[in-house]
Amino acid sequence: GFMDFAGSGIVHMCGGVGALVGAAVVGAREGRFDPGSPSDAFAPHSLPLIVLGTFILWFGWYGFNCGSTLGMQDKAQGTMAAQVAMNTTLSAASCGLAVLMLRFAILRRYDIGGMCNGILAGLVSITAPCGNVECGSAVLIGIIGAFIYQGSSMLLQKLKVDDPIDAFAVHGACGAWGVLAAALFDWGTGFDYFNGWSGWGCVEGDNGCKSGAWAEAFGANVMEIFIIAVWTAGFSLLVFVPLRVGGFLRADAEMQEKGMDAVKHSPPKAYTMAATEGEKATGGPAPTEVTV
Repeated sequence: GFMDFAGSGIVHMCGGVGALVGAAVVGAREGRFDPGSPSDAFAPHSLPLIVLGTFILWFGWYGFNCGSTLGMQDKAQGTMAAQVAMNTTLSAASCGLAVLMLRFAILRRYDIGGMCNGILAGLVSITAPCGNVECGSAVLIGIIGAFIYQGSSMLLQKLKVDDPIDAFAVHGACGAWGVLAAALFDWGTGFDYFNGWSGWGCVEGDNGCKSGAWAEAFGANVMEIFIIAVWTAGFSLLVFVPLRVGGFLRADAEMQEKGMDAVKHSPPKAYTMAATEGEKATGGPAPTEVTV
């Protein structure tokens, strides 16, 4: 069967494909791709919260990946959990740094939000292969994951699919890459033997390690990617399309302009900003724009 140690496919790719279908069906936010929209109109509102959330997720990932050993009652499981933790760390760090450098090459600025998504992309990329690849492979998986994440993000923008937090690029595209990497970088000997779920040992046949096991595993993982994509997209369409047709899925233009906080929530705004010096002096908005 397929090798997906902690769920790059069954967890992350599934969610990422669902997010892609949802984003495509609901449509872009008002003004998202208009040429006249200000460059910062759809920028994240709080980088400190993004960084905090990223580190909370990264910390939780050790329970997610290492916990998939399902126990540590013997030496083999204990060392496997340690290997999984190291691979998880290396892939996340290498992918985050690679995205930071990629974004700097493109934007000539340090994109901290992009780096945080890169960390998550590296975590998703290593979730499937974390239990059957070496540490050097984990670094390479993370670096390749950075290019897959960045390319997917740019492709969706080119296609004018509005994915506000790059859910598909992080979870869908890198989830598929993680499943593929679990077969490509397996620490079994060459492209003949395969370890996979066997951990430190190889998949065995009648006379020791099974010859041809790698090809079988690679085919199974490719099939996993295909089946998850088709199954998730199909059932997501069954949910999202009726909601869209019925008018329950998309906020109207007026609500988007005012903001969900003002229309739906109490109190009507999430943040209370202190008045600027200009506002204090004039009793109204300051004449110059202030970036907070």
